[in-house]
Amino acid sequence: MNVSRIAILGVALVAGAGAFVLMLSQNKEVAPVQIVEPVREETVRVLVSTRDIQRGERLSAEDTSWIMWPKKAVQPTFITDQSEGSREAVETAVARSLIVTGEPIVNAKLVRADSSGLMAAILSPGMRAVTMRVSPETSSGGFILPGDKVDIMSTGGRGSTGPARTIFKEVRVVAVDTMVSENSEATNLAASNVTLELAPTDAEAFLSARDSGTLSLVLRSIFKPETELQATERRSSNVSVIRYGRS
Repeated sequence: MNVSRIAILGVALVAGAGAFVLMLSQNKEVAPVQIVEPVREETVRVLVSTRDIQRGERLSAEDTSWIMWPKKAVQPTFITDQSEGSREAVETAVARSLIVTGEPIVNAKLVRADSSGLMAAILSPGMRAVTMRVSPETSSGGFILPGDKVDIMSTGGRGSTGPARTIFKEVRVVAVDTMVSENSEATNLAASNVTLELAPTDAEAFLSARDSGTLSLVLRSIFKPETELQATERRSSNVSVIRYGRS
């Protein structure tokens, strides 16, 4: 073996040893890989609605269900499985306002069986409930249902044949007899009493008109007219109008 070959072999050995030492030093500098387990989010069972519950409807066991809810997102008003008598109390309650499907049940939207009366709870703040006896002729054939809007018309004194006048417009019907639900499956009701929602001063004017003349309820469409002319073009000049809340 000649000298040149020996020199090349020596250089190769030295290079290999240097590479091995360099690799060992790099491995020492690399931090070990840590496996982090995901943190499981804490949850709480929350009571939610299983269907749309209209104002005035009484809840039943089938109307609510428990679902898991992130604990950090639970509001103090929610009903949880840790609340006292939670689901049992709800099943005897009545909806104060609309509760949509999947919405958490909150006490503010319920009227408990042992709390104040339902009618007092579903009235808008500051409003009053007044009642009038009706017949099919004075209640749009009995097609007026809770939640509808009506105009109240008066014909003056009892037995009067004078022109009718509209004394209130867009008055909300809160009950027909004892029915207060807004999603009744009935298309019409042979009712004898209709309860209306009026402002305090309007309630006084309504009672005076009720005792001094014949009142009729005229059902309004749920759709707004495209123009004001469309809604008024057939009105007689003999009919006077008092806007609801401006008596």
